[in-house]
Amino acid sequence: MKFETFIKTLIGYERMDVLGFEIEEDSYHPEEKVFVASIALWEDEQYRCPKCGQKCGKYDRANHTKRWRSLDLGKNKFFIECRIPRCICPEHGVSAMRVPWALAGSNYTLAFEVRVAYAAAKMPTNLVSREYRIKWATVGNCVRRVQQNIYPMNPKTYKLKKIAIDETSYQKGHKYITTVQDLETGEIIWAFDGYGDEVLKLFFENLTEKQCAEIEFVVADGARWITRQVEKFCPNAKRCVDPFHVVGWATEALDTARKRLSDDAKKNDLPS
Repeated sequence: MKFETFIKTLIGYERMDVLGFEIEEDSYHPEEKVFVASIALWEDEQYRCPKCGQKCGKYDRANHTKRWRSLDLGKNKFFIECRIPRCICPEHGVSAMRVPWALAGSNYTLAFEVRVAYAAAKMPTNLVSREYRIKWATVGNCVRRVQQNIYPMNPKTYKLKKIAIDETSYQKGHKYITTVQDLETGEIIWAFDGYGDEVLKLFFENLTEKQCAEIEFVVADGARWITRQVEKFCPNAKRCVDPFHVVGWATEALDTARKRLSDDAKKNDLPS
């Protein structure tokens, strides 16, 4: 695979040219190196309104260059940078031209944000933050942007047999998001802010009766609100507890038993 093709695949967009490639010091960790690719959109993709996407006139030739964090290149952070002059839209006025590889207002590529959002649905926020070397709050921002711009998907288009339901926190545990995953494809098919009966009810109400009846297994933690909604909407589904929580509960029970035995041994002057 040619290097330029590889870069386009990593970014998740092809209608552009790679103008150059440099290695720099990481501004936050000087001992590490980061890769930076300079790119330019093809002519027919330039000067498009970021709100409506239509081709607009040039407003100026500003030399403002913006940089976005993309998926890592090997073990190193990878950034792309591009000059983004302003355009003038008849409907929306003057604004910096649209860049198709990133959501509006974001400093990360869409490919990066989707990867972070997917990881946040499966792991605690602090682990996602450490894995992708971003701040805790950034994980929540990525989840929010992906949810607002990609979700809600239409669950009625899916043939569901095995699903997993989970809730995860972001913004230092102050906000929650509920996700539903198709276990046969690994795809997150639905996400919504919050958790509880009323939130999960929205998902099942978006399914047809036939879809609900065809669901065979629902994997989740022991939350009673999940059990209530599954029993209400999925008459043929088996409610399963995911292995992660089973192991966690077993470990917690063993720790409790060890502590109790240790305390008893100390009280009775027995070797612990």
